[in-house]
Amino acid sequence: MREIKANCSFCSLACPLIFRGGKRGPVFTGEALLSVDWDKSEESEYEGSLCARGNAAASFVSSPDRLNYPFVLGERTDFEAAVKEAASELSSIREKEGSDSIGILLGGDLTEEEASMAVRFAREVLETDNIMMLAPDDTPLLRGWYQSELSSVKPSGPKPEGNRSATLIVGDTFADHPCTARSVLEDRYGGRGNELIVVSPNVTNTAWFATRHIQCNPGGEAAAAVGLLKAAAEKSGADLPGELGKLVNGAGWNEIERLCGVKSDILIEAAETMLGAARVNTYISNLFGRIGAPALAQAAAEALTGICPGDSQFTTQLVQQNTLGVYSALQGVDRKKMLARLVEGKIKGLIILGLDLMSEYPAPAIEKAIREDTFTLATQIFRSTTAERANVVIPAASLSEKKGTVRPGFDREIVRDEGSIINPPGGVYTDAEVLQALSAAMGRELAGEGSTSAAMRRSGQIEWVSGEWSEYSASMKTLDGADIVLIPLSDPVHVGNGSLSSHFSWSRRTSPEPVLVIPAGLARELGISEGEKAVARTEGGSSSFKVKISDRIREGTVGVYIHYPTARKLFPWKLNSERGELELMPVGVTVSAEEKKS
Repeated sequence: MREIKANCSFCSLACPLIFRGGKRGPVFTGEALLSVDWDKSEESEYEGSLCARGNAAASFVSSPDRLNYPFVLGERTDFEAAVKEAASELSSIREKEGSDSIGILLGGDLTEEEASMAVRFAREVLETDNIMMLAPDDTPLLRGWYQSELSSVKPSGPKPEGNRSATLIVGDTFADHPCTARSVLEDRYGGRGNELIVVSPNVTNTAWFATRHIQCNPGGEAAAAVGLLKAAAEKSGADLPGELGKLVNGAGWNEIERLCGVKSDILIEAAETMLGAARVNTYISNLFGRIGAPALAQAAAEALTGICPGDSQFTTQLVQQNTLGVYSALQGVDRKKMLARLVEGKIKGLIILGLDLMSEYPAPAIEKAIREDTFTLATQIFRSTTAERANVVIPAASLSEKKGTVRPGFDREIVRDEGSIINPPGGVYTDAEVLQALSAAMGRELAGEGSTSAAMRRSGQIEWVSGEWSEYSASMKTLDGADIVLIPLSDPVHVGNGSLSSHFSWSRRTSPEPVLVIPAGLARELGISEGEKAVARTEGGSSSFKVKISDRIREGTVGVYIHYPTARKLFPWKLNSERGELELMPVGVTVSAEEKKS
């Protein structure tokens, strides 16, 4: 039986796994069955374990929901006709409206080679620079990393004696990246005095195991991280570079306490615990509006980890597996204008690759942009809302089915070759195949399969942090007047925007729809019971949800599982034109019991 040693493609952990079978032929045999198993080899990460999502990889790639034929305006067609239609429309738009009226949106389901090819296609075929990646979870972390040169941050003294460890987690990494829990919990319970410090506004799957839960205000993670860094720097006398040092020295404890909602002595004690540990591990995990200023939180947490004198490791856990690779492929491209042009109605031809746009961010601004007079070509794995809105749809291969390079983390690269991918179902095309066919139909040959981009280097003495702190402080003030704040929650059965995991049969059974998680006091005030419906309204929109009453969320907040479009649309569209980023964070909300039908 064919055995393929591969990596799970659902999140940035890229856990190793083994596919068996999958050989297609005219006669159905056991060889055709595709199964997934743990990779238990000695070098395998997490001792070969997989989360529930990874264990569903075989059923995902063989899902009966997969698209296996193209369609134009809802009518089934073949690949050549779909490409011809798209080429004709795009050529006409370019001739009538100009090249700047066409744009490309990329997602993390592309290989790095495909993303590089998309840049070449934009420049050489469309003759435009209107191309960007839409990954609101990961983009601020990527920017923060590359604009924060922290090599001058050094340990503040000799390594502490003993084996005591301290782990700091900002976010809910056990839900977002479940296999992380294995090594973290081994540390947590592996020795007397080991600490697990978790920063989050509610009792998350991760905070449940914490020895110190720094329960911050919604969106207060960045302020908590700056406070921890300030406490550690003052205790150790460590020097911090450039604007980061100025920010930490200039931020008073009263301001930090106001923003994060945590007393300074709690932050000081946690920082001292980290300084005294022989081993320090830090993880930061953002997810669609969870952290008010993700780049700022990341820079502060990394600097904090760097000044700890114990053996240390800092890990940014990206939501999607190859947003880093796509981001690298786009270096040199102006990232600031594409989204603005789209929502202003200036993009008349839109190509969507490796992205289910309406699951990623179904904001009214996006809905309007692709509803009106914009021609849209989309490669899609499933018949999604994006597919329903697009003029031309071509079935897409998943990352597990494509040769090429992915970069799950800043120090990790995986090259999938013929021996480490599985055969896609019939009628499915890689994004590289679509781009090559489309360029040929538009009269240009896009030779080759693309290449990886040059490695990006970190630069800058984080000059941006002071300005971002001021913006963050102003944004947090807008929450002060809200009676209730809506926070994004992670559902462990889902991943990212839910556009892939919603097609697992078991996720449909265990988490078929989003729920609104509310504290018991609010439930009593509204006169609503578990399972009844409530309406949540924000400046982004309104949605109706079944209610779940929980003591893991505090009064004054409600939470919504963020892997569903109806939940994501509650977070308002705020485009920072200077950075070309969508700014997401917890938001004020009103909640009312849904009117019962008689």
